[in-house]
Amino acid sequence: MNNSKLILILISLIILVYFGIYGFLQSIKEEQGNIFKSQKLPADFKYSLNSNFEELNFPSKNGGLLNSLLFRVDHSKGVICFWKGNGGTLKNWGEIAPHFLKLNYDIFITDYRQHGKSQGSISLENFYSDAQTVYDALKKRYPENKIVITGYSLGGRIAAHLAASNLPRLTILIDAASTTGDFSERFFEAMYYPLPLTNNFLFQTETDIRKAKSPVVIIATENPNSLSHQLKPLRQNKGTFFQIKGATHETILTHNTTAKIIAKVLK
Repeated sequence: MNNSKLILILISLIILVYFGIYGFLQSIKEEQGNIFKSQKLPADFKYSLNSNFEELNFPSKNGGLLNSLLFRVDHSKGVICFWKGNGGTLKNWGEIAPHFLKLNYDIFITDYRQHGKSQGSISLENFYSDAQTVYDALKKRYPENKIVITGYSLGGRIAAHLAASNLPRLTILIDAASTTGDFSERFFEAMYYPLPLTNNFLFQTETDIRKAKSPVVIIATENPNSLSHQLKPLRQNKGTFFQIKGATHETILTHNTTAKIIAKVLK
């Protein structure tokens, strides 16, 4: 076999593998939303939490229904619009309320679709439109300059997107991350350009953070490969970056240093 035939065979194999992988990624495209599902709670479930709260429900686009909890303190300075991580429901996320209430801020937490009592199909479009629906409802209760958008993990992605199209007092991203949307996923999409996208959940957090009109506080672990560290140079002229020594993605939200930082920036 001469060299030209061997090269032709190798090129053919590469093309077959290339389109084989692309075909597989397209075949599982509709299943990608499964990674964002969490435990569901019955519609009549009663939350049992120590803090004073009001349960609210908001109809949203594309058949969505969003379940939220608003925790209040007397003489609050404003409200923290908190976007949680991917796992768990308000049943357990409601337990973080005291960490923020002691700062004399109300806190508002929402379950994503197919989390807890929230309903509807999961998509990137719905993540974003649901967040805006909730934010608009919150603006009817509080002046926008009294709203602090805060997001942890996946919620950091949502918070950044809200900050890009609204004008809160402040935006706080606590180790913003998610299972998709980082460099590796963007690299895969670049490989297959101009073919249709294989990923339905490409969060554009870097673009969102550049557009944010409010000051942005980024609180990160020491992991240099995290999204938080990638975002740091994008807000050097209008924002603050904090790195917490010894914190992990799992511990940073309730870390003592995180509480001190948030108390400081909210003064």
